[in-house]
Amino acid sequence: MENKKLGVQSGLLAYIFWGVLGVFWELMHTVPAMDILSYRIVWSMLTIAIILTIRRDWPLLFNTIKQLIHTHKLKWLILASFLISANWFIYIYMVTHQAATEASLGYYIMPLMNVVVAVLFLHEHLSKTRIVALTFVVIGVAILTFQTGSLPLNTLLMAGTFCLYSLIKKKVPLPALISLTLETLFVFPIAIIYLLLTPYNMLQGSPHVTILIILSGLVTIIPLLLFAVAAKNIDFITLSFIQYLNPTMQLLMAIFVLNEAFTWHKAIVFILIWIGIAVFVYGSIQSARQTRQIQNKSKGRNV
Repeated sequence: MENKKLGVQSGLLAYIFWGVLGVFWELMHTVPAMDILSYRIVWSMLTIAIILTIRRDWPLLFNTIKQLIHTHKLKWLILASFLISANWFIYIYMVTHQAATEASLGYYIMPLMNVVVAVLFLHEHLSKTRIVALTFVVIGVAILTFQTGSLPLNTLLMAGTFCLYSLIKKKVPLPALISLTLETLFVFPIAIIYLLLTPYNMLQGSPHVTILIILSGLVTIIPLLLFAVAAKNIDFITLSFIQYLNPTMQLLMAIFVLNEAFTWHKAIVFILIWIGIAVFVYGSIQSARQTRQIQNKSKGRNV
């Protein structure tokens, strides 16, 4: 129970953090998206290296790599590394090109993909309340898709890459910092090569943009560490519904900070999706109560 509580708390904090990051990346709209991604990877790796040194976790990292090679699981971590990098690039590109609404649509679709994956591949149970909750969410996403006029390829790719990334994190559980280190390490050389070839230089922009680029490593690490803790301690479907905090906050940021138009379609989407989340939470509470009652009865019989 304590592990699940920790997982839920970590998931909430991770998605709240991700929800407001759109504004952070939009402040760097003058920097090419691929350059932002590369600097993000490099500064993340440097920040992680400092943390590993302070914690003296380098031996643990090397032992984990040996174990992953021995169990033939290293390939999945490499795949996860490229999936999350692709997700970062698509998101940064969309936010810096005035497509925050389409980006939020991708994050609304993502948990739906997660639920399907959980049922098909992880054999998690889909209760009646979860089916009702999903129905509300599907309707809301359909309205948002209709309102934007189409379902962009970038939106689908962003949803799909993070869905597969989440599945790998669930199937190959590792200590949060070690997992993040490996994911960053595998794409680090590619980022370095790109930055050596690109004509853009982080010092050629304004001072505040340079500072934001340096901070990009820290703001990348914090939510990913929290997400790793969440993925390890709660079931996949619960994690999927917590994820709706992210796109909801993104829409709010797009409306109130980035000054995108707020239409009646968006208002309906908010209402439908949060009704779905409320139904899911209610079902989860009922399920937890039933589990406790069964456990209490079992204890009573044993006494």
